[in-house]
Amino acid sequence: MKKKFFLFSLSTLLVLFLGYGCSDDDFLSDREIQEMIDNSLNGQWQIIPIDIAGSDWQWFENDYEGYYLATVDLPELTDYIFDDGAAHAYYYFDENRKTALPYVKTTIADNGIPFTETYSCDFELGNPSTVTFYLEASDGGKYDGNPPAAKFTVLLIY
Repeated sequence: MKKKFFLFSLSTLLVLFLGYGCSDDDFLSDREIQEMIDNSLNGQWQIIPIDIAGSDWQWFENDYEGYYLATVDLPELTDYIFDDGAAHAYYYFDENRKTALPYVKTTIADNGIPFTETYSCDFELGNPSTVTFYLEASDGGKYDGNPPAAKFTVLLIY
């Protein structure tokens, strides 16, 4: 994909410079040329905010593991974005701080034993496409009641 993007960007720049060099100087302003270059290199993106309520988390358990998951429809995720673009997710601590997934934090339990919680996600192409968020503790334990609510953002780049 990087090779395709590089070749596309290089060819776009070449066409712009050759076209501008062979044209009347009043045809395109420097600002217009810069905007065309910026638009061809930057692509497009979509930002999708996702809030998971504590009651939205579902517990999954088998013989080997136990974790919480929450699946959300993501119809914005198309074949093109999935194959040739990028999908990233972020966890929000609060309104001013976020981090890319996976997010790993170590906490000390009430019994004094440390454990690690991990927020992660995966994207599934379908009709509709979905994003599934995971909350997993290193000790495989469950919360008393619901896990905490969580705020995420999905960034789709294409």
